[in-house]
Amino acid sequence: MSVAKLSVRQLCVRYRDGDVVLRDLSFDLAAGECLAVLGESGSGKSTLARTLIGLLPNGARTNGELRFDGEVLDIAAAARLRGRGIGMVFQDAAASLHPLRRIGVQLSEALRRAQAGRTVSDALGEVGLDASSTFATRYPYELSGGQRQRVMIALALAASPELLIADEVTSALDPLAAREILDVLARLQRDRRLALLFISHDLLAVRHLADRVLLLRHGVVDALVDKAIFFATPPSDYARVLLAAAVRGAAPLLVSGTAVLQVQALSADYAERPALRDIDLALPRGGALGVIGASGSGKSTLARVLLALQSGHARTLQIAGADPFVLSHAARKSWRRRVQIVFQDPGMALDPRMTVAETLLEPLRLHGIGDATTRAARVLELLASVQLDATLAPRYPQQLSGGQKQRVAIARALALDPELLVCDEAVSALDLPVQAEILALLQDLQRMRGLSLVFISHDLAAVRVLCDRVLVLEQGRVVEHGATVDVLLRPQHAHTRALLAAST
Repeated sequence: MSVAKLSVRQLCVRYRDGDVVLRDLSFDLAAGECLAVLGESGSGKSTLARTLIGLLPNGARTNGELRFDGEVLDIAAAARLRGRGIGMVFQDAAASLHPLRRIGVQLSEALRRAQAGRTVSDALGEVGLDASSTFATRYPYELSGGQRQRVMIALALAASPELLIADEVTSALDPLAAREILDVLARLQRDRRLALLFISHDLLAVRHLADRVLLLRHGVVDALVDKAIFFATPPSDYARVLLAAAVRGAAPLLVSGTAVLQVQALSADYAERPALRDIDLALPRGGALGVIGASGSGKSTLARVLLALQSGHARTLQIAGADPFVLSHAARKSWRRRVQIVFQDPGMALDPRMTVAETLLEPLRLHGIGDATTRAARVLELLASVQLDATLAPRYPQQLSGGQKQRVAIARALALDPELLVCDEAVSALDLPVQAEILALLQDLQRMRGLSLVFISHDLAAVRVLCDRVLVLEQGRVVEHGATVDVLLRPQHAHTRALLAAST
C-alpha cells in the first residue's frame, strides 16, 4: 500500500456527558483508496467524521494522534484542514444547501474563497451536471435529490481537498440516483487520486465502492479488512449479523377488506411543474402499498397530497373515509387524526427541545384528548407499543440512538390511532439491523391494529419485506402496479427493471 494520506492512532473521543464515543481507533487511508466505515447507530461513525473536520460539539475531549500527509495534526485544531485538505459531503443535501440562493451563486462563492481558478461550469460538469448557465440559476428545491447531492460534492471539491469524507450520501436516494452518485465518487476518486472515507450502512454501496472495510461497534474497531474478505468470510459475529440483516426476504402480509384509500385520475403539480398525472391506486384496510421510483418521479408529492399538505385534482379521492380538500377547517382537523406520517430523518422530525414524553403528549393536547392522568398513561402505552422502555420518557432526542428516535416518531404518529400511516423513506437513514427492527415493528403494528401503510421507499428489499402491493412511478405516472412478488420478480416495465438492476 502507498504512503498513508491520513493516519489515525489510538483516537478516543468523549462527550461532555462522559460518554466515550470512540475508543482506541487506529487506521490508515491512502491516496486513491476508499475505506468504508460501517456500524450501527451510535457506533461512532459520524463522530469520526466530525473529529477529522473539527466539528465536535463543545465540551468534547479527544486523545490520540492524527497525521495528514505525514504531518502530525492537532486534533483540537483539525478545523484548519476543513475544505482545503479534507472535504465533507453530508447525508442531507437539502439541509446543507442554502434554500434561497441559486446553486451557481453558492458554487461561485466556494470557488472564489478557494482561489481555485475554476468556473461554475467546470465544477458542475465534473460531477455530471448540466454545465449551462441556465442550470446554475436553479434553486436547490428545483433539483432532484441526486442533483442536490452532486452539487454538494462539487462544493466539497471546490478547494481541491485530498481527502473526501462522504457521510451516508446515498441513503436518501433511490437506487438509480444512488448508483449514479457512487459512479461519480468512483470516477473522482480515480481522476483526482482522492482518499475517500465512505461512511454508510448500505452494503451494496460499500461492495460497489470500497477497497477496505472498517467496522465499528460501540465506538471500537470490530474489524478492519479488505472488502473481499469482509463479504466472503465475515471476520466477526457482528459482521455476520450485518450481512444477514441485508438478506431480507420475509413474505409480506396479505390482506383484504374495504378500501382505506381510493384514488382515481389524481394529478398534482410541484413548483409549477407537473408532478403527478392520472394516478390510480387503492389500498384495502390493513394493507401495505409500496411506492417506488427514481428521484423526481412524484413519490413525495403523492405523500403530500395524501396528507392534504398539497392540493391535487382527482376524479375520486377518498382518504380514510373522506376527501380532505372539500372538508371545512374543523372537519379537516378531525380528519387529520386518521392519517399520520413517519418521516425519513427522525433527528429532523423530532423537536430537540422536547423530551420524549412531551413529544408524545403534544398531539393529544392539540386534539383535546384525555386529561393529564390519562395522557400520562397513554405515553407509557405508546412507548410500550413501539418496544421502548418507560425510562426513556424524560430523555431528549439527542440522547437517543437513531433507531430509538424513529420508534418515538412512530409512537407519535400512532398517538391519535390513525387508520392510515404514510412512511416516507422511514428506514433509509438507519443501519441495517435497526432497519430490520423497524420493519418488523411496522409489521406487528399493522397486524395488531389493522393499520394501513403507504410505504414510500427506494429500498426495494424493505418494500419486499413489508408490502403486499407495489406501485412504480416514473416522471409522475404509474408505469407498473401489482402484487409485490409479481412486480419485483417479474417486472414488465423498463423503469422497474432499471430500479431492480441498480439495487443488485
